[in-house]
Amino acid sequence: MAGRTRHGTGGPLRWLWALVAIVMVAALAAGCGGGDGDEEGGEALKIGLLFPFTGDLSDFGPAFERTAQMAADEINAAGGVNGRPIELVRADDGTSPQQAVEEARRLVEIERVSAIIGPASSGATLQVAESVTGPNRVLEITSSGTSPALTVANDNGYLFRTPISDAAQGLVLADLARERGFRSVCVLYTNNAYGQGLSERFQEAFERSGGRVTARIPHEQEQASYSAELSRCAQGNPDALAAISYPESARVYLREALESGNFRNFLFVDGTKSQSMFNDLGVQNFEGMYGTAPGAFDSATGRAFDQAYRSRYNEDPEELPFLRETYDAVYLIALAAQKARSTDPQKLREALVEVANPGGTTINPGQDGWRAALEALQNGEDVNYEGAANSADFDENGDILKGAIQVWQIRNGTITVLENREIDLSEQ
Repeated sequence: MAGRTRHGTGGPLRWLWALVAIVMVAALAAGCGGGDGDEEGGEALKIGLLFPFTGDLSDFGPAFERTAQMAADEINAAGGVNGRPIELVRADDGTSPQQAVEEARRLVEIERVSAIIGPASSGATLQVAESVTGPNRVLEITSSGTSPALTVANDNGYLFRTPISDAAQGLVLADLARERGFRSVCVLYTNNAYGQGLSERFQEAFERSGGRVTARIPHEQEQASYSAELSRCAQGNPDALAAISYPESARVYLREALESGNFRNFLFVDGTKSQSMFNDLGVQNFEGMYGTAPGAFDSATGRAFDQAYRSRYNEDPEELPFLRETYDAVYLIALAAQKARSTDPQKLREALVEVANPGGTTINPGQDGWRAALEALQNGEDVNYEGAANSADFDENGDILKGAIQVWQIRNGTITVLENREIDLSEQ
């Protein structure tokens, strides 16, 4: 009788414990970043947007987000990824490595994104890659991190970038200084990986061609005044001041530079390519001045992006850098997920180079391009994404070796792109 009683209650208990085990396994599976999503209609692809909505680069964050949203909307309208719409998860890197790391952890551990685009600054990108995405094996693509230091990041191979390295921008900035007739330049740069890397490459190239950098002076971000740094920069009476900084800091020291009367000529870069900054300072004070920024190949794809962005947002995409690169990053991640038929971050990493590098059907962004990608992948074909910014061909370090550097000028009060100079770093 006692045995029958145990047998009679043990059956339901076994079913109960089996049910508990199933629920626990399902919960654990749901908690893993990205999930497998191997079946059509599985998990949605979640992409974290780690952009600067506050801090020194806050001029750039909203435009980066709008660009990413445009790409996601195009993909979703043309069938989505693995039959599901892309989900974008917003995070503020604060133009701060510390905040970027905290937000990256939230994106990976709580939001369970499959990939991250960002952060904006090279210093924050380096910290996130080495302390969050690399150790957790989550794909990260920065659309604006340009420091040469990213090439050798300790990232487990999970960090990529869509712009060309500042090794290229330094060369073109030095060429531009010589073309403007400047024989001596003082460099004021933001004290992080971006500022250090670009200022070093500029100095190397400028002095190799006979120019002289009178001083390279670092500055911290968002100080109340930069008078001490400017006084040091004015020593030696350089022909020009190269402003390798971000808009919020540059707003302060450029105003002080104008008020001091010690500087007549300026050189600018991608970090100081901000129409709103020039407007705030009195754009007439910079009329005719030149700058550089990572640019884009002249292509039908790039022109189509510019037209679509203007039509959607009634803004000129050339007023800020890295919009095309942000757009391409969304498409690359989506293609990797579609190729892998998964949202698992490690599978995305494995598929990324396959869909980006030469070989297979050429795929361009846009709704028609995405439909072509879905058809090609469904047929088992290889694909090769050719982006709005460049060809998006990655080397073993996740770098783009062939790209373009833009030369721009303040003309009639507006940032005006004059040309894009194509650079192949493998030949340097």
